[in-house]
Amino acid sequence: MRSRQKQIFRALGVSVACIPAYVNAQPSHSYLTNDHFVYAGIYYQEGELSAKSSRGESDPVNIESDGLGVDDPYISGMVDYHYRFSERWKISASVYRFTDGASGQRLNEDITWEGREFSAGVALDVDWKIDTYIVDAMYSIKRTENLELAVGGGLHAVDAELTLSGEVAIDGSAGNQVGAGETARGSLLVPLPNLRATGFYAFNDQWSLQGTVGWLSLGIDEYEGAFKYFHLRTQYQISDKVGVSLGYQLAAVDVEEELRLGFRRFDMSFEGVTAALTFTF
Repeated sequence: MRSRQKQIFRALGVSVACIPAYVNAQPSHSYLTNDHFVYAGIYYQEGELSAKSSRGESDPVNIESDGLGVDDPYISGMVDYHYRFSERWKISASVYRFTDGASGQRLNEDITWEGREFSAGVALDVDWKIDTYIVDAMYSIKRTENLELAVGGGLHAVDAELTLSGEVAIDGSAGNQVGAGETARGSLLVPLPNLRATGFYAFNDQWSLQGTVGWLSLGIDEYEGAFKYFHLRTQYQISDKVGVSLGYQLAAVDVEEELRLGFRRFDMSFEGVTAALTFTF
């Protein structure tokens, strides 16, 4: 392609030395040339949760999602938007959800979760929901006709909720109640700063590859948390404005909140396949 351009410029009497300044620096892929990029699709993910809570003088209780039968894959909608407001700067925002649940899991021992007591033998209903929101400002440190490398940071907000509901069980012929019917909900809404780096490479006008990594470990006031993120996806342009994408995403968030009479901690990880339609304009 470049050799053909040089031949054309020679035929027009233009010095070849002038070509790089006018030709080679111009991006050729629509992702690099258009201001807006929308990624709308699904995230087929599996999640793991470890939740720990303590209130007052009670011993900390650790709850594992696998032990409660909460281990089903979940398909979530996923939206990612980029706005390039200058040659070097852009902002991005994304959102996705994970939810899972289980019912009828019998407790083998007494536990206290979020100040509520659940006795051995009680059947639990479990509801686990996680909403994730990410907003970043990115700066392009290298930009060519088919490559862009950018670094930046922003906020990674996690809205996590774990609800346990106990059902009263009957103990044999004596008809005695085992445990008690209780509902306890533990939730966190924490905006954590994050650092991020992205790389985009266009093999040609149709095929491209994009990778994003993020990381941060930080304590702010009563919150302490760590964040890890990785998303690799390939994209095929159907037209100049519309494409399809397939990728793999991994995210892990650990957050602890110090309370007046205890603490609450969520350790969460998600991974799975992403698929989407993309739009540039």
